[in-house]
Amino acid sequence: MKLKLQTLFTEEKIKDISFDSRRVKPGDAFFAIRGENFDGNKFIEDALRKGASLVFTDDKSSALHSGKVVYVQDARMSLAIAAEILYPKNPSNIIAVTGTNGKSSVVSYVHQILSLLGKTSACIGTLGLESNIELIKDFNNIENSHQTTSDPVSFRMVLNTLEESGIANVAFEASSHGIDQKRLGEIKVKSAAFTSFSQDHLEYHKTMENYLQVKLGFFRDNLEKGGEAVINSEIMFFDSIKKFLEEHSIRYFSVGKAGDINVTSCKGSIVGQEITFEFLQKKYKFSTSIIGSFQATNILIAAKLVYNLNIGFDDIVKVLPKLKAVCGRLQRITDPKSDFQVFVDYAHTPDALSQSLSELKKIKPESGKLCVIFGCGGDRDSLKRPIMGKIATSIADYVVITDDNPRTEDATKIRNEIALGMVNSTGDVPLKTEVDIIGDRKEAIVSTIEKLKKGDILLIAGKGHEDYQIIGNSINKFSDIEIATWAFKNAVERGVQ
Repeated sequence: MKLKLQTLFTEEKIKDISFDSRRVKPGDAFFAIRGENFDGNKFIEDALRKGASLVFTDDKSSALHSGKVVYVQDARMSLAIAAEILYPKNPSNIIAVTGTNGKSSVVSYVHQILSLLGKTSACIGTLGLESNIELIKDFNNIENSHQTTSDPVSFRMVLNTLEESGIANVAFEASSHGIDQKRLGEIKVKSAAFTSFSQDHLEYHKTMENYLQVKLGFFRDNLEKGGEAVINSEIMFFDSIKKFLEEHSIRYFSVGKAGDINVTSCKGSIVGQEITFEFLQKKYKFSTSIIGSFQATNILIAAKLVYNLNIGFDDIVKVLPKLKAVCGRLQRITDPKSDFQVFVDYAHTPDALSQSLSELKKIKPESGKLCVIFGCGGDRDSLKRPIMGKIATSIADYVVITDDNPRTEDATKIRNEIALGMVNSTGDVPLKTEVDIIGDRKEAIVSTIEKLKKGDILLIAGKGHEDYQIIGNSINKFSDIEIATWAFKNAVERGVQ
């Protein structure tokens, strides 16, 4: 396939490619991609009218109507390979991180560790693109994207620019959508992590088995020969994952309780945690301001990924106390000395919500209440809504159901589906839990913070770093972090705390 594309690109003097007919320029190659909402084959004529020199499609009927239209077996993979042809350069060390939760944290920790050790580094994912040196080109389109794994053209363009800018190391998030839709193409990585696995994206993958197989496919297809898979030792389906890796002769290493890096203790408090672990028959200990035992595992997964780049482990451990929490990942909004605490977290899956609430419950003063505000996204996996409702009422003392990104779904319907999971067999909410439903997310945040008392902890879950809210087809400016910060400041000024 690559040779065929290279030959055609040379013959037609192709200098740019596109999978959006609106952006086609004279002399471009257009790839007709069939997506969830649009079929690129319907826009072939438009691309040709705009001067496309070649069109590639995996629809045989579309390939018949013009000499400029070329049939390929897999248009998505062909697009990714074409992007590699145009942008062939990569940083020498590439690390990938996949998993239901924890991807953003791990790629950030990898980047932070490398930066603290004086190495040139970048990370790519849900939070955009971050580099510790100035790049020769800006990528505002990547930073403003709502995709965890960017489109194949942008992805290869960024890697090419990172290498040309002098970046030697890069860590990126590999989402299940990105893997399944071939956005990563034939990229090979030196090391790849599997942080967690739990229910999510079933509106797309349909079953948990399909979801898992997509994730595992990345290790089979994109991990370079001799590369290592670094796995959370407590991950769901750990034995199945190990069996898959062994069947494909993929080397793996586990991190966590009873892992190859054995986390023996996480002593948490309202200000952080002290982590003790064992590696290579040596005991280590470090302190961090980052909350959550699951984040201790994420930090050490990142440490092992960096170690796989032939960097001394003792040097890595020395900088771990300097790591900072990732934006919107159990991010503390309040001062650690405040009477009550407010955290913003991206937890939008049952497992993530359970973990975050459980960690906060461990450090909550006995006299205080654990409160949570959350919703569920529209046009996404609806099966998890009652599950998350049940989790919230089983762990928290006060629950506020609100809107997340309802998108084109009825927001009231979403809230009601969450509430279904909160009732017991008699149809009542558990007596220990107080529940409110406040659709307006800003009102939910502000009114709840106004109610907080000494010793209380509030978790605002679901959107984390996001600075927008999608209602219908409109993307509106909205930040949990900004609103919570403002509400806390007002509470302090009024002497509430």
